[in-house]
Amino acid sequence: MIDSPPERAPAANGLRPIYFYVIVVFVFLADQASKWLIQRTMVFGEYRPILGSNFMLTLTQNTGGAWGLLPSGNKIFVVFAAVAIVALLIAYHRIARGDLLVASAFALALGGAIGNLLDRLRYGYVVDFFDVRIIHWPIFNIADSAISLGIVLLLLHYIKSIRAEAAGRKASSVTV
Repeated sequence: MIDSPPERAPAANGLRPIYFYVIVVFVFLADQASKWLIQRTMVFGEYRPILGSNFMLTLTQNTGGAWGLLPSGNKIFVVFAAVAIVALLIAYHRIARGDLLVASAFALALGGAIGNLLDRLRYGYVVDFFDVRIIHWPIFNIADSAISLGIVLLLLHYIKSIRAEAAGRKASSVTV
């Protein structure tokens, strides 16, 4: 009699490592390709309207953080990015694989952090170029967008968790 292979446990609802790293690499490559293209076609300080005066491409050098935070803090942000990259990798491999939303958020943030870190190490600043002028918003790039989207996904997960916990408490108090 031939033994059949053991049955595999059903896959968790999380993000498999191959997909996690595909997202990371995609974000990183999209960020670096866009920065390369912008730097090849524009000079620093130049702006080009995309949607009238509401959305422009404006090539800038950012040695600090968003909203002018620590304008000469490139070295601080290099350390911060390196720590964030390690923390995101550990968090994904230890806790996030069971939840698709959290793992996707970590992948987006990781790809963005690596993209901006490479800029800081290579140039001493981050290349930014998306300029939304409808509201006062800092000029940003694809890496920043991915990091921000990752934060929004984590907030959604947190809100969803709080609601599920509250519903669980309400259900358990009704059955008592």
